[in-house]
Amino acid sequence: MSTATGLVATVDVAREASDHRIGPRADGSDLQVAAGRPLRLALLGGRSDATLVGGRAAALAACADVVLTIRGDARSTLVERAAALRDARPTTVLLTADGQDGSALVDLAEALRLGCASDRPAVLVAGHENARRPVLAALAGLPVEAMPDAATSAGRDAIVARLRAMRRDGGSLVLRDESVDAAARAVASATGRAAVIADVSGTTSSLAYASASGAVTAVHAHLGVGASADRVVAGGGLDRVRRWMPRAVDGPALLERVFNRARWPDAVAATPQTLALEMALARECLRRLLAEAERAEVAFGAARSAPLIVCTGQLARFPRAAQTVLVAVDALAPETVQVIAWERPDALIAAGAIASRTPADVMSALTPLALVASLAPRRVMTVRVSDASGAVEQRVGRGAFLLVPTRGAVELTVQGIASATTSEALALGVVIDARGRPLELPPRDAERLPAVGRWAAAVDALPPEAER
Repeated sequence: MSTATGLVATVDVAREASDHRIGPRADGSDLQVAAGRPLRLALLGGRSDATLVGGRAAALAACADVVLTIRGDARSTLVERAAALRDARPTTVLLTADGQDGSALVDLAEALRLGCASDRPAVLVAGHENARRPVLAALAGLPVEAMPDAATSAGRDAIVARLRAMRRDGGSLVLRDESVDAAARAVASATGRAAVIADVSGTTSSLAYASASGAVTAVHAHLGVGASADRVVAGGGLDRVRRWMPRAVDGPALLERVFNRARWPDAVAATPQTLALEMALARECLRRLLAEAERAEVAFGAARSAPLIVCTGQLARFPRAAQTVLVAVDALAPETVQVIAWERPDALIAAGAIASRTPADVMSALTPLALVASLAPRRVMTVRVSDASGAVEQRVGRGAFLLVPTRGAVELTVQGIASATTSEALALGVVIDARGRPLELPPRDAERLPAVGRWAAAVDALPPEAER
């Protein structure tokens, strides 16, 4: 893969049980993309949840697993806090220091010394210098690093960089989440417009939004459709996954299928039902990321209006383009007119790894799939789609979900919107989504199953036997 500097790089992109080499040479790789070491992170903060917000945002941006959160309030004793820390076995502790909660934070530091004296986790103390001073003194004897205030953007970036450094095994390793961030920034720079990268692999999931100016907002977590599939169920419940299945399936059978996905890395879905399960898991991975971002007060609303959404990882390896588009639309619920694209197998992830080091060509790794128009009609409206075959008009009412196949360059005109939207040739076509935002699934199986099956059939996303 050639870069803008004329250099040539070979990148190994690690999958669950194999590597995929991108590049011209076979004698070795310049870079390797992998998930890195898992990081068990404990968050300690002041008396209010506000002191933990910056820590949660940094943990999401660094793909760290938060195993324990403790506030410096009076609801637990010193011994109880120490026991909780000992049982959680964190490898890293992030303590956000606030000058107004000095005594409470010193108490937390004492609990940390009592509970983790033998394990000696790395401790990051974030905050203003005056707020950090008494906490650092109380942590004497533990490996402690002073970090900037997590409430500031610069402070969070510094914490994220330090946490990622703890996850790397060497200088040639680019973390997958780091590659996703760099790819989003490079795509936005190349197009001059905001872009979103949605990545789901067997072990991790990522959402990275890059504004036209290059600023990146990202969230990452150990959620996936393979080895981390059980985490999706453990965190959100089995019903959150089952609601996306187009056919009725009992809980024990579905749970067995989920754990089979965790046991067979890089397995290819052999049946339509297994493929439907992968799609359901992928939806929940992305929706969980959005929910965690909201909880950490990470502003991700602009991502729903980004002109370009790029799907990578397992999302880009579904057998049909319609499957990728359906998962992205259901999970991300875009709110305007956007292009959904996917990468050539692992090509954008590899380009992102290069872009984290030097300028790289990212656009050649993308294939546009569909132009998605998210509408909220109060009454029936007209949508006109023009392509190389001519023009087609569709009458669209509330609740409609349909696909208009296209050939060649596309122009989309929506009644009530003055300007038309154009796109280069699309692999799938134009998807009209008038189901409303936020997307709500019927709670009862008798209504939900036909609805989910109808949406899949509208874009020909699953074989007929999977929809029955």
